[in-house]
Amino acid sequence: MTALTPAAHAGFADTMRELRGTLNQITETTKELSGTAKEVSGFGSGANSSNANASYTAGQRLYPKINNLALYQSPNKSSPVVSKLSKNTDVVFAGNMNKNGLIEVSTEYGNGWIESHLVQ
Repeated sequence: MTALTPAAHAGFADTMRELRGTLNQITETTKELSGTAKEVSGFGSGANSSNANASYTAGQRLYPKINNLALYQSPNKSSPVVSKLSKNTDVVFAGNMNKNGLIEVSTEYGNGWIESHLVQ
């Protein structure tokens, strides 16, 4: 039987701390998504995403509601992801929106399209 060295114990402890941090992030993201889902369902049956987005004006500064918000290359969620945006990323509405609820934006990570219901 091999004895564990203090370095091995420290490495194990570091791994457990990282795992705990990751689990906390997942829990936080799940709570944020749950809140966002409630907001989206609160629009009512008569409203659609393009009417809800009509309040955005070109040049308006927006902020992601969740971390890791996908910035798509084109107005299609199956297009390549340019970057993942954090909640503190400055996002500027470029003035274009599509019928699928994606809006064109400019960020420090480049230009692209994001889901309009995931910004405030």
